[in-house]
Amino acid sequence: MRTRALETGEREAFRLGRMLAVQHMPYWARALFALSPLAAPDLATFAVDARWRLYMDPALLTGPGRWDTPTVAAVLLHEIGHLLRDHAGRAQAMPAPLEHTAWNFAGDAEINDDLLAAGVALPEGVVTPATLGCADGDVAEHYYAAICDESHPMHDEATAATGMDDAGCGSGAGCTAVAAEIGASDGDDAAAPAGLAEAEAERVRTLTARDTVSYGSTGRGTVPAGIARWASDVLTPAPIPWQTILAAAVRRSMADAAGRMNYTYSRPSRRQIPHIVRPAMRQPMVTVAVVVDTSGSMSPTELDEAVGQVHRVARTSGVAGSSVQVITCDAQATAAQRATGAGTVALAGGGGTDMRVGIAAAMRLRPAPHVVVVLTDGFTPWPDTGIGARLICGLIATQPETVPDPPAWATRVDIRPQAVAA
Repeated sequence: MRTRALETGEREAFRLGRMLAVQHMPYWARALFALSPLAAPDLATFAVDARWRLYMDPALLTGPGRWDTPTVAAVLLHEIGHLLRDHAGRAQAMPAPLEHTAWNFAGDAEINDDLLAAGVALPEGVVTPATLGCADGDVAEHYYAAICDESHPMHDEATAATGMDDAGCGSGAGCTAVAAEIGASDGDDAAAPAGLAEAEAERVRTLTARDTVSYGSTGRGTVPAGIARWASDVLTPAPIPWQTILAAAVRRSMADAAGRMNYTYSRPSRRQIPHIVRPAMRQPMVTVAVVVDTSGSMSPTELDEAVGQVHRVARTSGVAGSSVQVITCDAQATAAQRATGAGTVALAGGGGTDMRVGIAAAMRLRPAPHVVVVLTDGFTPWPDTGIGARLICGLIATQPETVPDPPAWATRVDIRPQAVAA
């Protein structure tokens, strides 16, 4: 099945459908105009691929069996729904083998309840959550799990073998590619549109989410709850756990210290030149010290978790002795302790706060640490200049934006207590 450019009458029918779709959901206009339309004779439906190319059977645009403009608009919004919700990308994260028909049904249900809530007149017989015996407002992954249950009435239909001759919504919906798709068969038209690259598609998705939020927040109109939730999820990526950020900062600092190789004559090089003593290269054994603020505002549970995280990084990164030197400090510093894991540090203190005292005590250790990690609530004086080691400031606070910044030459890591409790 070969694709071609739209002819004049087909192009006009597509434009009218797209115009009505924009009137229904103006916040999706950017995505609708990002599509690359193509005629796909004998397809019997509309479909999309992952590069935002839209395949349309021209018989549905012109001729005796053509769809009316409201139907064209509704199907355009449905296909855009697959692309905006990244059903293709989400399908790749599903357990293999993926039942493509079941996933198509699940994606359809996730989209269509929101289109109905937006007042879009969908064709008869479309899949909705009610069709699947499920509640509105859920996600495709949950609908898919319901369909794949052997007791579900649609299980046999949804898990039947499919191929390119079975009309679905295309690879852009995470389904089997329809035969018309560029690259799905030999003899493709070299002049066919390239479509959107992955980065371009993500940009359109993000900008459309912004348009959706703006439309709903400025009082210009209402946005269905499911679409508003999708837009919010796109614009609010999942936060990275503080443990991951702290571990990355420690590893990076340790790697920098380990790379400071230098020449030494204490152990001459094995490759000698007659009458000349050549030095060998020496790589330092990286050491880490942790200064723990025990000034009363710090929770033992939070501190224990943070110290344990530093130790785990040190152990897996080859720190000397697989242990970490820990100094507790309020306005005075205690003797260093060796931490071999979380729960092994005696937390003493409870007075004022001056982490400069603890940092100075850490730098007096022998061997001197290459990396110093300070775990504090942040309300403390800091050294005015560099300390001769990498300084990582782990600021434990429920509202990090209220904590004063540490020195610009130090690395800041925000640690939220509620993340520890979770």
